[in-house]
Amino acid sequence: MKGLLGLYTVFAALLFASCQKEDKPVPLPAQGDTEYSVVEMGEEYTNQVFFDLETGRVVHMSEVNSWHLAFETSVEGFHIFQNGAYDVLIYNTHETDFTKVTSAPATTSAEWKYDASCGLPDSTAFGDWRSKNEIYIVKLNPTYDPNNLKKMRLVAVSSKEYVMEYADLEENITHTIRIPKDENYNYSYFTFADGGKIVQPDPPKNTWDIVFTRYRIVYYDLGGITYGVSGVLLNPYNTTAAVDSTTPFVDLVGEKIFELQYTNHRDVIGYDWKEYSFATERYKIFPNKNYVIKNRNDQYWKMHFLDFYNKQGVKGSPSFEFQRVY
Repeated sequence: MKGLLGLYTVFAALLFASCQKEDKPVPLPAQGDTEYSVVEMGEEYTNQVFFDLETGRVVHMSEVNSWHLAFETSVEGFHIFQNGAYDVLIYNTHETDFTKVTSAPATTSAEWKYDASCGLPDSTAFGDWRSKNEIYIVKLNPTYDPNNLKKMRLVAVSSKEYVMEYADLEENITHTIRIPKDENYNYSYFTFADGGKIVQPDPPKNTWDIVFTRYRIVYYDLGGITYGVSGVLLNPYNTTAAVDSTTPFVDLVGEKIFELQYTNHRDVIGYDWKEYSFATERYKIFPNKNYVIKNRNDQYWKMHFLDFYNKQGVKGSPSFEFQRVY
């Protein structure tokens, strides 16, 4: 009997073992080769350059000053962003009659609002404008727009479009425009130039990771002073990034990339990978500042900057190394 019990025990143990999956480690994909690229923003940073890490190429280029307002395109979206590079500012009159809006406070007034550089929907100058019927004054850059004060009202938003009224500040007759939503893009864009029109300076949202551009930052420690900078913003579509300054670029691999703190703030890479030296009158780069980008395809890419000048010594030409690490 003991022999039979022993055989049964051995048989049961073998059967149980055969039902268990072998605990094998999941292999990480092989790292890609380190790649090098340079983009041309122009010496005065007039171009915004959209870059895709997976293909290693510039996918689109447009003028920084080609738009004034950006409209969120998701079905439920209603947020509206301003072009900080174009020095756009927003003033809420809290008035609902266009004919009564004919003047604006001085631009030094704190009543003029601007978006935060993080690019998050809850940090816009317009805020939640729905159902208020209020008229806003928009200040454009006077260098490019001599008639630089416009008034506008956001009438409605649906899953398919926005409806907006607008006019010059001293006009009593308003113009109405319908701005369609296209979910293939992050935003639909509007410019007051040429009487007002829809433009599309961005490529489709599923084709790029980062954009080299100008944008506005706020120095809160200096009383809220704003300043235009040139740098890098993330694609707001399913893209996050992290910063690391402690690990050499070559060693930033494996589990180290998962230990970093990732954020969807669009300006996480930003502008401070460089610094202007008044002694040399040139920008210097901080190559020890590394960035890891988790893109829309769940790929992890590391990058760091090498220079801000091209071979001819012209600024506005950032060069960088990048490599897929997962």
